[in-house]
Amino acid sequence: MKTIQTSAIAVAALLVAVATAFALWADVLKIHIEVNTGNVDIEFGGDPIITEFSNCGSGECEGKNVGQCTAEFDDTQNEEDTALGAGLLPGDWNSGSANNDLELKVTLSNAYPGYVCKVNNVYVKNTGSVPVKLLVKILDQYGNVIDPIWTDDGAYIDIDDDDCIDFYLDYSSFFSLDGVQLHPGESQSFSVLVGLPIDYQACISEDTTYTFYVVIIGYQWNEFPS
Repeated sequence: MKTIQTSAIAVAALLVAVATAFALWADVLKIHIEVNTGNVDIEFGGDPIITEFSNCGSGECEGKNVGQCTAEFDDTQNEEDTALGAGLLPGDWNSGSANNDLELKVTLSNAYPGYVCKVNNVYVKNTGSVPVKLLVKILDQYGNVIDPIWTDDGAYIDIDDDDCIDFYLDYSSFFSLDGVQLHPGESQSFSVLVGLPIDYQACISEDTTYTFYVVIIGYQWNEFPS
């Protein structure tokens, strides 16, 4: 009887040992990892203020400034639509952008050689959560990228591609934003100075309205195009 009891105790001990070993072998530890990604987003802000004046060279202006200049924030397309040619902005500029971005639209009408318009009180702000670098572009009203003719006096623009200068832009204003880095929440003010040159009067057609867009693209700081 004692032998049977001893054997039963031994068997029970063995079963406990086996069960414990199995439990330890089958135990699983779980680590929960949560990753929140950031976002890249910039926007224009401010309330454009227009200043107009005439650069008459050696002539006399006599206060006869009749030109008109307008500047407004304009939502030209849904930037989340990345299909090339889907809107005013080329699709490969917009991947991952928010769809509420605005462009700065500037229009000159009834202007003449010597007319100058300056747009102030505007800024660009990093409203995302990661640092961005800014790439500056200008487009015509049809969405074509305009390549300025850089000179010591400014950035001259042939907007209709007829080998004739239509207007110039002061490259010390918004062009100076090119390559600037903004941290989240930071903003940078800028201006736009545009004028019709006196030296190229023969190139400026009468009854012409000039419209262009200032476009600023925010790239993640380590993906800025070289």
